[in-house]
Amino acid sequence: MAWIESHQGTDRHPKTRKLCRKLGISTPAAVGHLHMFWWWAMDFAQDGDISRYGPDDIADAIEWDGDSGQLYTALVEAGFIDETEAGREIHDWYAYAGRLIDRRAADAERKRNSRSGKKSVPPPSTGSPPDVQGTEEGQRAESIRDLNPNPNHNQYKDKDYCPEPPPAGQDDPPPSGKGKKPDKYGPDNTYYRMAVYFKDRVDEMAKGEGLEHLTARTNIQKWADDFRKLVELDKHHDKELIARVMDWVVKDDFWCRNVLSAEAFRNQFGKLVLAMRKPKRQSRPAGRSDKQSIDIVQDQEPAPEVSQEEYEELLRLAERMESGKGGQR
Repeated sequence: MAWIESHQGTDRHPKTRKLCRKLGISTPAAVGHLHMFWWWAMDFAQDGDISRYGPDDIADAIEWDGDSGQLYTALVEAGFIDETEAGREIHDWYAYAGRLIDRRAADAERKRNSRSGKKSVPPPSTGSPPDVQGTEEGQRAESIRDLNPNPNHNQYKDKDYCPEPPPAGQDDPPPSGKGKKPDKYGPDNTYYRMAVYFKDRVDEMAKGEGLEHLTARTNIQKWADDFRKLVELDKHHDKELIARVMDWVVKDDFWCRNVLSAEAFRNQFGKLVLAMRKPKRQSRPAGRSDKQSIDIVQDQEPAPEVSQEEYEELLRLAERMESGKGGQR
């Protein structure tokens, strides 16, 4: 099985970021396409020379759905492909796959000597995982034994040597071991119990809504660590209050839809406490008001009725007053 160096700095390297900008893709997508590019080269361009392949071949190799010409140009401008007078080659290819190439060549030489009865060549250093090879793979290794007849095995010892991404050898495969990394929070840990308690509350709410698998992919260790941060970093030491908020939040019409993880619970904890303690407004029947109504026009006693004689007398009085005013003009 082919193996190449994969450096932890690949995602942050300026070349990778430049490739992201050129292609308009995310960093994880760029890292994935680059590794597919290198894996493909291990099978079809083991010496790093890709002169016989065109942009369409490379695009197909890394499952690029966009324009193959744009992809090839971006790889060149970002520095992952070098264009030389002799053709096109993968930049610093020997730094990525050199040790595998050396190992394959040594294995092929050892097999050849074994068949001829000669003393076996000492096995190479264990700087890389073993290369699982069959007969066909071994024959392929023989064909590449002269790719680099004078490899510079001291290049990794030179403190000034820095291939791109970071120096080969800094990310040697971790030592093999059995079992996974032990959990940080065990079942007896307070924060673990807080995480399980809150998940049970959320699961109960989700089941009532017909969403039984809402938290199926929950990472309890991550939830436990969020509750540790809530207590130790955010200084919320009242665990009884935290438990009351857990019980309340899954019943609130608004917050039950917005707090579905320990991280969200921690980020919104202050608002949750205030919302829980805020008294609910009492709803009033429509059309009813507790305010005292104010009459705009107050009721008055009806005016007394006037007789016909009184009415005619009032008219004559008005005429005399009008004629008197005319005489004063």
